[in-house]
Amino acid sequence: MLRATSVCKLGNLQQYIEAHYDALSGKVRIKIPGKEISPGVWAEDGAFIDPAASIEGPALIGAGCQIGAGARIDPYTVMGQGCLVQERASIKRSVLWNNVFVGSGAALRGAVVGSRVQVQSGAGIYEGAVVGDDSIIKENSLLKPEVKLWPHKVVETGATVQRSLVWGTCSPKRFFGFEGVSGLVNVEITPEFAARLGGAFGAVCGAGVRLAVSSDNYTASRMIKEALAAGMQSAGAAVLDLGTGITPLQRYAVRRLGCKGGVHVKVSPYSPDRVVIVFTNSRGGNISRDMERKIENALSREDYARADAARIVPPETVPGLAAGYIKAVCEGLDKERIRNVGFKLVISCDRHNLGGFIAGLSEELGIFTDSGGPDGDGAGYRSWRTLQGMLPSMARAVMESGADAGAVLDPNADLLILIDEKGRIIQDDLLTALLSLIILKKQGGTVVVPVTAPRAIEVLAERYQGRVVRTKTALQDFLDKVLVQGEGAEGVSQFFLHFDGLSALARVLDYAAQNGTPLSELVEEIPLFFVDKKEVPVPWEAKGRVIRHLIQDPPAGRLELLDGVKVYHQDGWALVLPDPDEPVCRVFSEGSTMEIAESLTEMYLKKINEIVGQNA
Repeated sequence: MLRATSVCKLGNLQQYIEAHYDALSGKVRIKIPGKEISPGVWAEDGAFIDPAASIEGPALIGAGCQIGAGARIDPYTVMGQGCLVQERASIKRSVLWNNVFVGSGAALRGAVVGSRVQVQSGAGIYEGAVVGDDSIIKENSLLKPEVKLWPHKVVETGATVQRSLVWGTCSPKRFFGFEGVSGLVNVEITPEFAARLGGAFGAVCGAGVRLAVSSDNYTASRMIKEALAAGMQSAGAAVLDLGTGITPLQRYAVRRLGCKGGVHVKVSPYSPDRVVIVFTNSRGGNISRDMERKIENALSREDYARADAARIVPPETVPGLAAGYIKAVCEGLDKERIRNVGFKLVISCDRHNLGGFIAGLSEELGIFTDSGGPDGDGAGYRSWRTLQGMLPSMARAVMESGADAGAVLDPNADLLILIDEKGRIIQDDLLTALLSLIILKKQGGTVVVPVTAPRAIEVLAERYQGRVVRTKTALQDFLDKVLVQGEGAEGVSQFFLHFDGLSALARVLDYAAQNGTPLSELVEEIPLFFVDKKEVPVPWEAKGRVIRHLIQDPPAGRLELLDGVKVYHQDGWALVLPDPDEPVCRVFSEGSTMEIAESLTEMYLKKINEIVGQNA
């Protein structure tokens, strides 16, 4: 098989590619390594090809390569050793060197890709393009034909590269995104990276402090958790190993055990091959942006302090936390009344990770749970989008079984959707309004909601002599404001409602039991509102220009700059919010009718496109 050294014996890149074509087609007599597993397709030892993948020869698959279901490998493709091609990726007439990662839905056409390159989901590399070693082509980005990318380059998400890049490095400017640090397992988030990240976190927190570490029950999460713990130990931290659990358990444990902070590793609710590393502070909230920057700086410089061997202490295992967490969830609830009602719920969740917590909550409160919804026993990972797609079937299951309610939870109990006994789906803004209503009816005072929440919550607050505080949409801002508003019962109550799916479910049932109110009656008390949401592609370099134009030349109406640009109109409002992780702007709108909300969204989508197009 031709390797990189072969290019030294050839005149130019085109001849290098053609030499591979000639070897595969038999024009040049060489011994092709591996076995011919189908006409014109050779595979070396250890290569795994999913039966649902399609490979058309001539092609060569190197030792240890893995090709996923639905991937398509077309003629004149050569892969070196250890390449990973995910589902639905498409490769034609391309040469891949060793340990190349090709994400789901990515497309390679007549390209040469160096060793250890990441071509992430939905990215495209076209005719005559060359990508140097250790470069990263992020999601949905595009390399135009004949582009040459020198080694150690990063092409940002959604970017289009039209000319060759020589200078620059592979080091990303930011590691933290919307919720902690996230990435592909063993591609972006490796054990080596996790150990360095844990060391940076431990060093920033200070030697000798207590730090908690936990993960969900997935093997990849547990592997990354162990690496993080080792990194924190190397910085001199006293590591408390909480074992496997859910994000709210970690938040609870950090407070209860008096830790300086903690880390929880979980599988992404949107993709099983991605993990999210959530960093918490001493109160169980997400760490501040200032803390994130300190960790990023320490990680980038790699000059943080390491502990002397004598000061490295072994992790301490903390038993019995799950039971303590369930008791904390139920604290302050009228458990006897809830047991007397005997709620019947249809629950859809990942029993592999949440089963023990669901069982514990059901036993504590005397709830009968039925997993006979559309997903059966709920075993195994299902993405949040898949669960949302099953909601109509779930609603029918609730009504047909005569259940009091239904609940859908993600594997780590961070996300919750409710269904009332009439089959009405309660999620997103409607769920925020419902939780706000319960807080206002029970205790009044202040309710904290994101800037995107509907105005119906102000109407409810006025009705119950309460007050609404709006925050930025970022998790750390929302969490911090909730905790700051009331360190006593009120703050913790809203903390439980918004950031713990199991606790929110328990408190909704508690209110229904105390007041003899079915869930549908609570929902019907919420004033009607009409909201719309869309996103529009905006290059990274154009985001600032979009916001400046909207501030400098607003339409008639009041401006609010709490987060993005929010413009109030006579019959509604629109919010333009740049996404921190993707090259898009999101437009949220609310109107007195759905038609008005949608027209406001379309108006701002058009404005954004005009602004972006001015200097395109």
